[in-house]
Amino acid sequence: MSKTSDNLARGCLWLVLLLLITVAVFGFLYAFGVRPGIIYFIAVVACSWLVKQMLKPKDELSLNSRIRYRLLFILVVVFCFAGFLNKVAEHTQSYSFDNSEENLVTADTLFVNDEAVPIWSSYRSWRDNSGNAYEGPLRVTQEDYTHLKDLSAQYQHRGDPELFWGELYAFLESRNEDSLELLFETFALLQKEHQLNQMEFAQMVTTCIQDIPYALVFSGACLSADQYSDETISEVLEKCPECCIGNKQYGIQAPVEFIATLKGDCDTRTVLIYSILKHFDYDVAILNSNFYRHSVLGLNIPASGQYKVWRGKRYYVWETTSKYFRIGQMGASMNDLSHWNIVLRSK
Repeated sequence: MSKTSDNLARGCLWLVLLLLITVAVFGFLYAFGVRPGIIYFIAVVACSWLVKQMLKPKDELSLNSRIRYRLLFILVVVFCFAGFLNKVAEHTQSYSFDNSEENLVTADTLFVNDEAVPIWSSYRSWRDNSGNAYEGPLRVTQEDYTHLKDLSAQYQHRGDPELFWGELYAFLESRNEDSLELLFETFALLQKEHQLNQMEFAQMVTTCIQDIPYALVFSGACLSADQYSDETISEVLEKCPECCIGNKQYGIQAPVEFIATLKGDCDTRTVLIYSILKHFDYDVAILNSNFYRHSVLGLNIPASGQYKVWRGKRYYVWETTSKYFRIGQMGASMNDLSHWNIVLRSK
């Protein structure tokens, strides 16, 4: 066999090895919070170096052959990269259901100036998408919960139907702000303790809420899984029959209700995170899609990925219903942003 043929044979072997190495490296870098664009750049540079080493002695191949081999390997990297991100998107679309003690809310007492204040509390520990660990209590007073329970039933909309959801969310946020002081205190302490910058703080807050198991919120009663034709609803209730809270007007819980029950669907979560980030002076928005029947967060902050433009400002989307979603990343089945509209903004 000639040396050139031997190079080609080695190239076939290295093609398989490159596939395996590329996927492994992508996973490692992604797990440590490296952005997809940077991962791709690293992969292309590494691939080019590998090809150069593979094709030695290079004087046995023509310039055109070396270019063809280099392009082939870069295409392999692109293929692996696209496949890896697609699998990540599929993984993050699945809801998690965890009924451990960490996901239970308990009645507790907080002493403020020697006065006993009954509260609802859950102590949570979680990691953000960069692997940083956080822990702290999510608390609201029982008095505020009793006062604001079923708050959505008090909302009456008589204006433009197109503005309904945005005005409902604004109604819930404005009437819950003063009752979320204990929650704001937890996040402020974490920000100070970990010396978080603007993006790190937003990620810490959002991943905290993503970490809370998904639950359905219905305007009517919660029925058994076989009573629903919607496959997503049936799947959720089959895996977790108790992951549902019913008889909530408009199918949403106010922020205080969510913290007191730890049960929330998409817009229950977006309204809560919107309330928190607005309090900390972020330019934050809520995006809804009638087409996908879903709600996500929008954040005007330096980032990468998918975004919706409003008056020249980029609001990067952020899924809130499941772990591992990063800013700018949408699930593969909901990523056509022409079907999304900004319904509420903080600025």
